[in-house]
Amino acid sequence: MNAVEIIRMVYAHGGKLTLDGDSLRVSAPAPLPDNLRQALRGHKPSIMMALGAPLDVVVCKVLAELRQELPQSLQELPDEKLLALVNWSIMAAFERAIQSLEVGR
Repeated sequence: MNAVEIIRMVYAHGGKLTLDGDSLRVSAPAPLPDNLRQALRGHKPSIMMALGAPLDVVVCKVLAELRQELPQSLQELPDEKLLALVNWSIMAAFERAIQSLEVGR
């Protein structure tokens, strides 16, 4: 499921999604199904982007969630250094994927 599909499902259940600063607010006339609530939690940053949240707000949300899963030494990094580390990790993974495709030829 992607952000647009989740937004459509919320609306189909009579719900409404709004941005409130750096938060995503959900309102509905009845509780949303569990699988939809889980999808909202799991895709929150992309839903916020789809609703027009500024990139810096979404990046801060992602970093806050990511930070909780990191070793203590990395949790203490400032946002800009943590973001640089995340970007480097993504680029390194992409490079490894490209190399594995080239080896397979």
